[in-house]
Amino acid sequence: MTTPVSDRTATPVPERPGGGDARVTGRGRTDTVIVLLAALVAAAAWLPFLDRPLTADESGFLMVAEQWQPGRSLYGDYWVDRPPLLLWLFTIAGYLGSVEATTSGLVAPGLKVLGAVAGGLSVALTGVLASLVSPGSRPTLLTTVVLAAALVSSPLLGMPAVNGELLAVPLVLLGLVCAVTAMRGPWGWRTAVLAAAAGASGMAAALVKQNFIDVFVFTAVLVAISHPHVPRLWARAATFAGGAAASLGAAVAGAGAQGTSVPELWDAVVVFRTHAADLIEASASSATAARGVQLVTASLGSGVAVVLVIAVAAVVARRSPLALPVLAMTAWELVAIAAGGSYWLHYLTGIVPGLVLLVATAGFDPARRSGLALRSAVAYAVVAALVVWTLVALAPPQQTPESRVSTYLREHAHPSDGVVVGFGHPEIIAASGLDSPYENLWSLPARVRDPHLTHLHSVLAGGSAPRWVVVDGDSLDTWGLDGDHAQQYLRRHYVERVSYDDWHIWQRRSTSVTVRR
Repeated sequence: MTTPVSDRTATPVPERPGGGDARVTGRGRTDTVIVLLAALVAAAAWLPFLDRPLTADESGFLMVAEQWQPGRSLYGDYWVDRPPLLLWLFTIAGYLGSVEATTSGLVAPGLKVLGAVAGGLSVALTGVLASLVSPGSRPTLLTTVVLAAALVSSPLLGMPAVNGELLAVPLVLLGLVCAVTAMRGPWGWRTAVLAAAAGASGMAAALVKQNFIDVFVFTAVLVAISHPHVPRLWARAATFAGGAAASLGAAVAGAGAQGTSVPELWDAVVVFRTHAADLIEASASSATAARGVQLVTASLGSGVAVVLVIAVAAVVARRSPLALPVLAMTAWELVAIAAGGSYWLHYLTGIVPGLVLLVATAGFDPARRSGLALRSAVAYAVVAALVVWTLVALAPPQQTPESRVSTYLREHAHPSDGVVVGFGHPEIIAASGLDSPYENLWSLPARVRDPHLTHLHSVLAGGSAPRWVVVDGDSLDTWGLDGDHAQQYLRRHYVERVSYDDWHIWQRRSTSVTVRR
């Protein structure tokens, strides 16, 4: 699968055409303009959504990031199964603009700006990667960057929600660019810097979303198939590992300075995910299966599945030197999506790096049937993204039951009151402006870490008991939880004040509380 070359210039990837021909220089400038325009379009696609209410994850991550300091839980006073770099990025988003609670939910334009930057960078880096993998092929470059712009702008892949997947994609693409470049040419300090940068970027992606180990999978296979054709191969691999270790060490040290220890991080980002997968498999509600069907439907409707099948076939048929690393990385991305368990739409963003690299590796040859099929599939993905984006952009924000709960709490609670939501939906807490004495803001951590609601009961009965409890449904008993004891305490010491659809708002009993009939 590799191409033997000389000891000085051994490389498993195609070299960029050299020379000083003015036509080559002019073509390079035009290609740069094409890539930049596509990146600007992808970034501009976020502009209509700057004032859209945040999702549960967006609100929760902002809330956790804002208060992260030494506290009683993993990240300050809250717990979430995510690596620290994600929270630092949300901290940056908090500085990019004010966060405001509205009747439709929490609004944070700075976070959407961060999403726009991530989308634009992803497209720009896709262009660089395509020019490395298929040098001199403008049709391939154009097809690849247009596909990238469509995918990072598609509501069928979760946009305009800013999640870990979106923020990790540019780091993966940067790592791939550095890894491919570091494998070509003679060994030297520039190559060493690129190899270290590849490792650091790959680790940074995993420190945003722990299953984003794409760069490691790609590089491991690339190194395996390159031996013995690339000189100083193990020096390159060792430098890559050194860059990854440095990135990890910096993140661990930074987290430790804010009160988060290594054992706690390991439990959250690795051990917890195993327990969560077991719980979902054993007792998840029908909503999980319904989201799985929705995810498959979105993969078809967005064109992701069609482009994937055609691109894989084209890469295999072309027998590119990069076929095995690209296919291995894409296979990992599919496994990671399936293993996520909850099947949210933003999971599909995880396939973007593999998909664009597949298309770039396959190349576009208009004389071949496969080239026409690939371009047709990409065109469909672009049209699908544009249609759905337009529908979502034109739809006005709606007041949801969750936002009505938050509005009620803002109007009736004192700033010093606490609130617990059973379970999940941290956007309710964030938009209410209150704090939660219960560390599990998301539902899955509550089900895995507090299955009998022992900790919740101690919170309700403790000295920092919340004045407000919001319950999804008629009881704290739900799938994966045995909440009978906590439910009995709730009924004895709290009184229901109002309900919005399935949401019930309870207030702690006192001599001044009168039950509404």
